[in-house]
Amino acid sequence: MATRLKDRVEPDYRDSSAPAYQQVIAGDPRPAPPLFTEYAESDVPVRRVPRAQYTDPAFAALERERMWSRVWQMACREEQIPEAGDCLLYEAPGASLIIVRTDDDTIKAYYNSCLHRGMKLCATDTSVTKLTCPFHGFSWNLDGSLAHVPSRWDFPQVEEADLHLKEAKVGRWGGFVFVNLDPQAGPLEDYLGHLVPHFADWPRDQVYLSTILRKTMDANWKTCIEAFLEAFHVPHIHAQALPFGGDSSTQYDVWPDDPHVSRFLEPVGVPGDQYAGVLSEQEILDAALRAVSGAADVPQLPEGVKARHFMAEGARLQMGQADGRDYAHLSDTEATDAMQYSLFPNFILFRSLLYPYAYRFLPVKGDPGRTTFDFMFFRPKPTDGSALPEVKVIDLDPGKSYADAGVLPRWHGEIYDQDVVGLAQCQDGLQGGGDGDVIYSRYQEVRLRHLHQTLATYLDLDEQGRPRA
Repeated sequence: MATRLKDRVEPDYRDSSAPAYQQVIAGDPRPAPPLFTEYAESDVPVRRVPRAQYTDPAFAALERERMWSRVWQMACREEQIPEAGDCLLYEAPGASLIIVRTDDDTIKAYYNSCLHRGMKLCATDTSVTKLTCPFHGFSWNLDGSLAHVPSRWDFPQVEEADLHLKEAKVGRWGGFVFVNLDPQAGPLEDYLGHLVPHFADWPRDQVYLSTILRKTMDANWKTCIEAFLEAFHVPHIHAQALPFGGDSSTQYDVWPDDPHVSRFLEPVGVPGDQYAGVLSEQEILDAALRAVSGAADVPQLPEGVKARHFMAEGARLQMGQADGRDYAHLSDTEATDAMQYSLFPNFILFRSLLYPYAYRFLPVKGDPGRTTFDFMFFRPKPTDGSALPEVKVIDLDPGKSYADAGVLPRWHGEIYDQDVVGLAQCQDGLQGGGDGDVIYSRYQEVRLRHLHQTLATYLDLDEQGRPRA
């Protein structure tokens, strides 16, 4: 039975030498706000799923039919279509959509298909006064109403009112534009669940999307997002972070009343329980700063100061200078820890100073073994209200690395390059490793089990994770 516990800091079955997250932050000189002293534990009954869910084209088709057609999907940011007539293509699973700003305050999503012979109206992001089919010249106004029928005399059966462009539902939150293919879908805010109150004082509409690193990953979309829902893989895929990455101390929150949102809180400055040996606070700082900067000379910690607190102060100063903001008020948790929320099915949003990021994982059409990964970077909006720069989209295919992209610090890019290799190997193993089920740990992979629980509800799967007849 799912429960929500406020007087606990870890599952009663946890047996780790590493402190729980709540024990770590209890000693912070700048205390965490109540939002992060909350501990939510839910018993998700999913223990295993068939590996065909990651490899089978028929299962991917079932996802398109029953799940992608009904969920709210993050399509773009408002600043990507800043002026009336600006259009952005969103290739959703099972649909191609044109996201259009029709006027200063209105954004619509039209199916990207001419109502004459089905031709795509737009082949790329653009800016227009009318949506015109490149095949025969039918055109539509920005509000979706029919503007022009060539050789109108030859279409006596056509009624203008019947040729309004077909729309998907649109919802907006914090500068993000969401779409839903289901005309009967409930309100976006209900779907967002815990995201709304948890980001109330971390407003995403006060930042802008500056850069997207786009890469095709050789793995199923679930293989990809699951790797970012847990810190369990850190000791082996990212071994350089083991002395300070806090993987075993990460808190995983799944709320029993929220099928679409989960989070983890991963502390910085805490060794994992797979680290062989005991580290002093100075040694933790040495390992962290050398991994980050490669510097041989590391500052000496003042007496009685922990490595994570030293790094938190450095983060407030460093990011304050970079952003032109004063972050002195932020708690240590908000300054340094990886505080990450997921929105079912494929969106991840961070809520901490050192991680001005969001992730989106979109299946590649026709191939359940490949995913488009959009890694999004945000910057604070100019305080003078000046125009925002155009969003840069950097394509990392084929074979281009995150470390060499020039957007992330090199050490951070290497982390994502390790994920690229690891995810491809994981997908290969799923594809060619027999028919045994995929299994999940009880706590450290509870967010993965939560994802599959929600997926099973949309797809109407039985207890073995297979479609019902």
